[in-house]
Amino acid sequence: MESTHAQRTTGGLLGGMALALALFYWGGTLLTALAGLGLFGILALVRPDLALLFVPFTVPLYLIPGSLPGLRAHGFDLFVHEAALLLSAGASGVHFPRRRGARLPRLTAASFRTALHQYAPHMLFLLAGVIGVLLAVARGPALIEFRRLIVEPLLFYALARQQLRHWHTQPTIPALISALVAAGAVVGLLALLQYSGLDIVPLLGKKQCLAPDGSPCQNIITDGGVRRVQSVYGHPNNLGLFLGRVWPLAATLTFLWYRWKRPWLRWLGALSTCLCLGGLVVSFSRGAWLGALAAAAVLAFGAAQPWLRRSSRGTLISAVLGMAVVLAVLGGLALSLRGDVRSGSTPVRLLLWEEALGYVRIHPLGIGLDQFATYHDPKSGLSLINPVLIGTSEQYAAHPHNLLLNIALRLGPLGLIAFAWLLWRFFRTTFRARQALLLGITAAMVAALAHGLVDNFYFVSDLAIVFWLFIAMSESVEPK
Repeated sequence: MESTHAQRTTGGLLGGMALALALFYWGGTLLTALAGLGLFGILALVRPDLALLFVPFTVPLYLIPGSLPGLRAHGFDLFVHEAALLLSAGASGVHFPRRRGARLPRLTAASFRTALHQYAPHMLFLLAGVIGVLLAVARGPALIEFRRLIVEPLLFYALARQQLRHWHTQPTIPALISALVAAGAVVGLLALLQYSGLDIVPLLGKKQCLAPDGSPCQNIITDGGVRRVQSVYGHPNNLGLFLGRVWPLAATLTFLWYRWKRPWLRWLGALSTCLCLGGLVVSFSRGAWLGALAAAAVLAFGAAQPWLRRSSRGTLISAVLGMAVVLAVLGGLALSLRGDVRSGSTPVRLLLWEEALGYVRIHPLGIGLDQFATYHDPKSGLSLINPVLIGTSEQYAAHPHNLLLNIALRLGPLGLIAFAWLLWRFFRTTFRARQALLLGITAAMVAALAHGLVDNFYFVSDLAIVFWLFIAMSESVEPK
């Protein structure tokens, strides 16, 4: 009885929070927007952990921002996941003193050294972001990126880290991962509906993005004779970047839920996996397909390990299914590979890499946060753009389509060290930990790195949030 009552209470709070964010997002007036934020804040005070779930669930909507009416005219947008994050943080701060046994740690030399050792790469990453602002020629975009892709993801990490503390000792699956998978399922469903001819994304709001020619973003584009969909994003590749990180988690949850005595959870997990993979497929992103194959290989390898062998049937099936689905569409790969420079295929990336390397040689400390488009513009007087790229789909590129070059340009050598340090710690932990969920997270990170070789790895709101969620998950596992 108590368990049923607790479930109903949790469901009621989640429903109330969803309604509150909907009022903020679609209210249309200052009164309804403030009412939505106020209601969400009040409910967050009751359960800050539930409020935090709406950050990974709503982060794909970063191109369709809500806003307090009147503020957008002054150039200020508030993403719905930002509202959830800030209110969750405020509620957690108020809630902390009320926790049983909660107390601030004593600041001693030993505790300082421990914290420095534990959070050195995180602080180095923040420092690199500060330097990235100082180096920027266009200071405004740099400050916005610093807020949205450095400070806010780190704040989310801190809250998630606290929520996930010792999660592996509890019988429940971390809800943050489930929220992320739910977001992936919705995004994948919208993509499949678009591909079938039913586009309901405009009902969510107007996208704040432009096509390379300056026109509003289209939800369906034709590239090299291939029909590609974008779902809630501004480009099919962004759809692939997100779903490529989510589908291994959906497959892993399917396996974990398979052991529960609730058949509907098993089917829900399987459906979520199929929706994520289906959306990934119709993005026709070569990088996403590459990442999916890498993730499937990790899952298959993990399923064969002795510690998971007895109960690996679901994981193995999911891995094989993922590989089969991706391999089934590789025939379309030839279509996207047959383009020339002016259609935005592989030669374009090579020219962008050559240009980015030129900036690195001239500016070894980086050019600053969100500055590539400024330097890339032939009118800036700073550009090293190859004339061949003028008039192509990448004339207005915002990044060089490579994770190492992107980090080096935005965050400099300190950023490269911070990322390498964080990833080394991540894989060291996940490879040692014998836990199915961490296997799925490892597969997702491998997919992200593989795709990042030819596209963005971090510097978009959803990718940044997902990255720090993975880091928080790995750091919440006690070393053996």
